[in-house]
Amino acid sequence: MKKIYLLLICFLLFTNRGFGQTNFESESDVLTYLDGKTFYSTDQSVKVKIGYSSTLGTYGFILNGTATHFNLTIIILSPTRAVITGESLSDPDGKMKIRINSTTDCVENEGSYYCVKK
Repeated sequence: MKKIYLLLICFLLFTNRGFGQTNFESESDVLTYLDGKTFYSTDQSVKVKIGYSSTLGTYGFILNGTATHFNLTIIILSPTRAVITGESLSDPDGKMKIRINSTTDCVENEGSYYCVKK
């Protein structure tokens, strides 16, 4: 009986810690969450990555394999949500804003959603 209680307590401890949950407390947490992830449009015609670009020598937005935005600003909205804004490489006045949601493993830009393949 003691083993059952011990297992139950261990289970509850894991679930209280947000088993597998990413918590954003810093810009570094957001970048770590995004590292290596590729987000796809519903029809999979658009691939979005947010990560280090060797071409730019900094972090940026990479759309379909091409770096498009750099000089990222990260604002943490909650432990599971953040907004990243990047400046366009081709338009001096152009900016792109992407909303991150670690709970759904999706990002959103102007009403379009891009998610990690499951």
